[in-house]
Amino acid sequence: MPHAIVRDGNGCRHEVDFADAEIRIEVYSSDGTVEIIVEAVNDLAPSDRRRFALLNIPKQLFSSALGKAAQRRERQDRSERRRRPTRTRDRARSVVRRFLPSRGV
Repeated sequence: MPHAIVRDGNGCRHEVDFADAEIRIEVYSSDGTVEIIVEAVNDLAPSDRRRFALLNIPKQLFSSALGKAAQRRERQDRSERRRRPTRTRDRARSVVRRFLPSRGV
């Protein structure tokens, strides 16, 4: 479920729970910042009570975080490929073929 949690400078926690509402995500970029807006599309609340989250991040930090996430994902994908059961099954088949006589099939 989409949600946003923010803790402000006074230590107060603010949470936006979008629950099962349809949401819209918009991303804007300028030379120095990236702005991400998440809002409930069909929220029936008055305009000053509608659910939304707005995040304004320095572009350099955002790019760095995306790069690190991509590297983590790449490492995870590589480790999953190494642990594929099909490789183990293929190795077992080749061992069996080496030690069992061929039946000419």
